[in-house]
Parts: sequence; C-alpha cells; structure tokens
Amino acid sequence: MKTFLTWLTLVLGTAAAETPRPPQGMVYIPGGDYKPLYAKDAKIRHTEPFFMDVTQVTNAEFLSFVKAHPEWRRSQVNRSLADENYLAQWTGDLEPGERAPANAPVTHVSWFAAKAWCEAQGNRLPTQDEWEFAARASATQPDASTNPDYLRQLLEWYSKPATSALEDVNTGVANVYGLRGMHGLVWEWVYDFNATLLMGDSRSDGSLERKLFCGAGSLLATDVGNYAAFMRYALRSSLKGGYCVGTLGFRAARSITPDVAKIPAAVFTTIYELPGEWRDQNNQRVALGSLRGGVRVLTMGFTRCKSACPRILSDMKRIEKALGQDAERAGFVFLSIDPEFDTPAQMAATMQDHQMNPGHWKFLAAPTNTVQQAAVALDFKYQQVDGFFAHSNLIAVLDENGRIVHREEVLGGDIKPVVDAVRELLTKH
Repeated sequence: MKTFLTWLTLVLGTAAAETPRPPQGMVYIPGGDYKPLYAKDAKIRHTEPFFMDVTQVTNAEFLSFVKAHPEWRRSQVNRSLADENYLAQWTGDLEPGERAPANAPVTHVSWFAAKAWCEAQGNRLPTQDEWEFAARASATQPDASTNPDYLRQLLEWYSKPATSALEDVNTGVANVYGLRGMHGLVWEWVYDFNATLLMGDSRSDGSLERKLFCGAGSLLATDVGNYAAFMRYALRSSLKGGYCVGTLGFRAARSITPDVAKIPAAVFTTIYELPGEWRDQNNQRVALGSLRGGVRVLTMGFTRCKSACPRILSDMKRIEKALGQDAERAGFVFLSIDPEFDTPAQMAATMQDHQMNPGHWKFLAAPTNTVQQAAVALDFKYQQVDGFFAHSNLIAVLDENGRIVHREEVLGGDIKPVVDAVRELLTKH
C-alpha cells in the first residue's frame, strides 16, 4: 500500500508540475477526446490542451478595446464587418449606458469584432471543438453530457427568456475547470462557426436537393436527448460573420504552444482587402487584391470533391461558354478549402482534367486561417468530415472592386442570371 501511495504521489506531482500555468483571467483545459453532436455516425474528435477565459468578455473590456481601436466604434465600424445592430444596446460610441452594465457580457458584436478583440489581447476565439469539449463539464464532472440531471439543468437555463439587462459575468455557474457561464448567460461565438451545417441527408433526400450542401455532410445529432447542444449547433448554422445579436457574446482562448500562420483580423470592405498569401496553380504567390480591376466569377471548394464541386465547375464552364467572346474580359476563380491536399500541382492537374483555359481560370490555395477569414467574408460554410469536407454551394459574381453583385447557391441551375450579371458589369467598363 505504501508503495502504491508513493507511486501515486509521484505521478500526481509530475502531472501538476507539467500543467502549464494559464495567463491571467484564463484557466487550463486539459483537452482530450469527445464525440460531437453534429453527425449521427460522428467519429471521436481530439482536442489539444488549451487556455480559455474564465468568463465572457464584458462591456467594460470591450469599451477599452474600442477606445484604443476607433475603427471598431459603433459609428465608424465598416458595415461589411458588422450589421446595423452592432453595439445597439450601447448609448454611444464610448458610452455603454444602463442597458450594458460594465461587468455584463458584451453582446451585439459580430464575429469579425470578436476576432479582432481576441487578437488585440494576443488570443483567439475558441474553436467549436474546444468550446464544446469544455462545455460538457458540470460543476463536478469533466463530461456530464449523458447526465440527465445536468441536461435538464441546461434546458432550464436555455429556456429562460432573454432580459434587457444581462447579469454580471461572475454570477455564471462555474464548471469543474473553473469556467463560468458556459451556459445560462449568453450564446458565444466560436472561431469556426461556419463549420456548422445542420440539415437532412443530401444523398437520400428525394426532393434533392440543389440548395443542400455537399454530400459529405449527413449532419444529424448524435444524441437527440441533448437538445441544448442541438440548439447551439442550430444557432451557429444560422449565423453570418457580420451578424450582431443581443444574446450572442464571446470569450477568448489561447493555444498552449504559439499559434502558427496567424492572420490578424483586418478591417475590409471586400475580400480583396483581406490579408494573407495564396498560391496559384503555377505556384506563384498571389494576394486576393491582385484580382482587382476585372469582373470575376468565383467559387470555393476542394479538388478531391466528387459531389458538388464538379457540378459547380461544370456550371461555371457553362457560364464561360455562354459568355462567348466576353469570357476574355472576365476571370474565373476557384478558392480551395483544402490547403493540405490542393497543392499547385494538384490544382494544375484539376484544370487540365476539366480542360480549363489557363487564360481565364485561376485556382488558389492558402493556409487554413487565411481560407477561414475569406470563407466568413463570402458567407461560405464548410466543415471537415472524415477527411473530406461538407460545404455550401457558391457561385459569386464580383465587380472590379470585389463587391458581390450576384450569387447562386443552386447546383445545375439556370445560368442566365449569372451571365446577365457578368455582362452588365462588363458594359460599365
């Protein structure tokens, strides 16, 4: 017995010594495996250890941010980054007012604003996997996702009507990690909110169809009893990056090891102003801003796709053919969501397989963080599932400055509206 206790003391002492010390205001989340809600046959996912804010970001903290960054003040924010409800509960640019108590969670903030706040502190938004992993914990269990009493408590929290004045973030119930208010105060942004796609099975839905997402995603709940979690995924599925909602706030996270290839939040009007470097099919460095000056027909996808992407490319080739000589004055762009596989050589091979005119077409790939910011800006949803991707459908017509003047989300649909939109832009040049 003495030998066992000695061993246990050594093990626990070593584990404690190896636990990284969290930054001020954060706690250490050990990471591990969990089964997500989003697919009925979902495989176990792994989350690396990370740090996370104890509480949501408050009005007082966000006020300090907008004082230091005027571009994020209510009267100055770019409408492509936050809708008209941005900080709507505040009295003015630098006056939160009675409806936004200093220590209450800041709400009516967009994904772009939340991302910018986190990065200004040297942090980032938590990923969906990180948030869901940490949110399974109750006050006594790291994983209470199958505890009926805990699930009942979540439903009680979620069913409370929203009030005009939110409570102090420190009143939130603490879970076993020390995180407060993961449930019961406000919903929270996650970095990859646009990876949430809830719908019927696009492979078996007899109605087809054509507005459904790429067939990798039969994204049904793993446990319909966990209705509270289903509500979170449904909310994320409905969001756009610029939405500002009175019941939606955020908290920050930080990786244990420094994040690589971080792309800072940018103030932009169109995707042509986004930071980040892309590589084309010729392995040339390309900034999206280099596409400026011409009319572009753009999509996002991945070359390994055997479902939606070939059909989207076929639709774009039909558009190219219908334009006739006008196609010489337009450009066709494919932004890859699969940077690990879509190398320049692979993209060049795909162009050759589809017999694409290299004078008209450009395939581009970039690191994940660069792709993610572009996807949010384009309101494009995608999620990695079993090594492939579920994703929404998109054909967008961009003017010379990168503004979207027309978009289609239907596979195999009528190409005439797209052709007309391109020709209308061309007549203005």
